[in-house]
Amino acid sequence: MANPAFAKSAYRLQNSIVRELNNAHIFLEQIVPVLGDAKTVYGKSTSRKDKRYYVPSTKKGRFAERTDAELKGIYDQYLGSGLYESFLVSLVARFEWFIADLLMDFFSHYPLRITEKNNGVPSAEKIEVKTLLDCSDRDELVRRVISGHVSNVLRQKPIIYLTYVAEIIGTKKDPSFMDFYEISATRDLVVHNGRVANETYQAKSGKKARAVNGKKVDVDAAYFTHCIAAMKQVSGALKRDIEIKYGRKGKNV
Repeated sequence: MANPAFAKSAYRLQNSIVRELNNAHIFLEQIVPVLGDAKTVYGKSTSRKDKRYYVPSTKKGRFAERTDAELKGIYDQYLGSGLYESFLVSLVARFEWFIADLLMDFFSHYPLRITEKNNGVPSAEKIEVKTLLDCSDRDELVRRVISGHVSNVLRQKPIIYLTYVAEIIGTKKDPSFMDFYEISATRDLVVHNGRVANETYQAKSGKKARAVNGKKVDVDAAYFTHCIAAMKQVSGALKRDIEIKYGRKGKNV
């Protein structure tokens, strides 16, 4: 079932997401020591005087006042977890975009596969006759239908959409998928629950859960490094199996 064009595209997409993940890690490795030095300066300050700092506002000339001790507290917050939380949320979203791009490219080669129901994901919505008749560009209509279907796939839980990707494309379900389920669940806690673990987190993370209900999950430098490595492993596993199945030799995975 060789399809070198799809294999090449998957290779390009995977290289791109790995580069972005690595870039984020390199940036934080570079900037954290600089911020740490600034925190030390504020920590050593004996000044109790409020200083004015410009802050955004719908009105001009807005400032917020903070003491040096309060500035150190801000640095503590962001160097402890806040900076890593923000990058985690952004990178998980970018990784999901990579999965969506991979599916979009696959379905551009095999458009009829969107008619299949797989792993609880329904097939693409049917096109109304009027929409079909009114369409002047068939290729554009197909792209719209594929895009809508892929969006629906990515609305599912990670355990559902990654299993769907593996089964519809024909790759293995790599053990690293389990790490990504927990990473995605942690992202959800950061966004929706102040990092406090709950039943939803337990259900999504399974054996990879890192905290009991009511306790906060850590999002620090060590965990962020783990996340980068895990997402690279997931993307690498997909690229590896796609190359085996769709590369020039076209072998079964």
